[in-house]
Formats: sequence, structure tokens, C-alpha cells
Amino acid sequence: MQKTSFQQYLADLPLLHSWDQGKTWNTGGFVAKQLETFHRRAGGSTGGLSIIETGAGNSTITFLHAKPAKLISIAPAEALFGRIHDYCAKNGLDETPLQAVLDRSEVVLPNIARQEVDAGRRYDVGLLDGGHGWPTVFVDFCYINILLRKGGILWIDDVQLHSVKELARLLTLQPGFRLVEDLGKVLAFEKLTDEALLPDFGAQPYIVERTSQYEKYEKSENKFAR
Repeated sequence: MQKTSFQQYLADLPLLHSWDQGKTWNTGGFVAKQLETFHRRAGGSTGGLSIIETGAGNSTITFLHAKPAKLISIAPAEALFGRIHDYCAKNGLDETPLQAVLDRSEVVLPNIARQEVDAGRRYDVGLLDGGHGWPTVFVDFCYINILLRKGGILWIDDVQLHSVKELARLLTLQPGFRLVEDLGKVLAFEKLTDEALLPDFGAQPYIVERTSQYEKYEKSENKFAR
């Protein structure tokens, strides 16, 4: 079977998700323009990059179209990965780079990070689109940041949610990260340092700024800042 091109794929995104027990189906949270930018930042048709994502769906297929050397996708969604497999099989898309991890990202990422670091592997692209509550957002960021190389791209999705917005605010002010794409609810940051971990709170400008605001409020109101 002839392979479906990436542009053909974008024009007719597969319906991979249902949030009402199969009554209706949808393409997921990303539109074609966002997926096209993911594809470009993942190497486009030249391929060869290493990618890790929390969550799965059309982002996974988009990354496979970019011909990665390796793609780790983490989601507790066996049926979803089955639909991704079916799409790849029907459309001639090579899925051999894909390692599907059927678990919650905050549970498995610590072990994945340890294994990959011990093996000397770093990643070129990371996408945070797993659980969107606390502490999951920051657990996922912590371990994907460990894996991301200097010059790598970190995507964070759903910045309209307070939990994710706080991570975006932190990174926007943090030395070592630079905002390079703003796609509305999706942002991309380039990592400018080889450091695997962020410095402690005193070297995090967003935390310093917010702490100062809290201190002023508490002194003036003499109560806990909410």
C-alpha cells in the first residue's frame, strides 16, 4: 500500500479519541497547524531525532511521520495505541521507532529517565500532554527535562489550565529556556543548557517574584496569602 503523505494525513486527521464511551469520536486536542509545527520541530521529513511524549494520539502519528530514531509515548490507553497501530498499518507508516508505555507518566518516568540517562541517551523533543493536574504536570516536566538535551525542544500543551499555566510562567522567566513557539494553548521552549535539573528556588525568577508578592500581601493583611 502506498504511504499516506504527511500533508494528506493533515487534511484528514483520524478520529482517535472518544470521551463519551464511543458515542462520538474526535481527532483530539491538536489542530492541523499545531501538528504541522510539531512535525517541523521534530525534524520534518529528514528524521533521525529522539522524541518522548506524555499522552498519545495524533501527536504520536505526527512524530512518526517525522521519521524519528526513537519515539517513547506514555499513556495508560491500550485501545488508543491499538487505533494508532491500525492507522499506521493501513497507511503504510513505519511505527517501528515507537515504544508505547501503557502506564501513567508520573509513575513510569522516573525509571525511564534513569534507564535512558544510564545508557547515555538524551532526547531532542519532549511533549507534555499527559495528566494536567498537580503534581503530574511538574513530575512530567522534571523527568523530561532530565532527558532533554541542550538545544532540545520542550512542548507543553493546555496552558489555558492553571496547573500548566504555572509551568509556562516559570519557564518564561527561567534562564536556560527560551520561548520559541506560541500556538495558543500550546507553547514550545528551547532548552539552552545542559543542566538536567532546575536550580533551587532562589535561582528561579518566577518563584522569587511570586514569593515577594506573597510577603508584601501577608505583611499588609496579616494573614495567609490565598
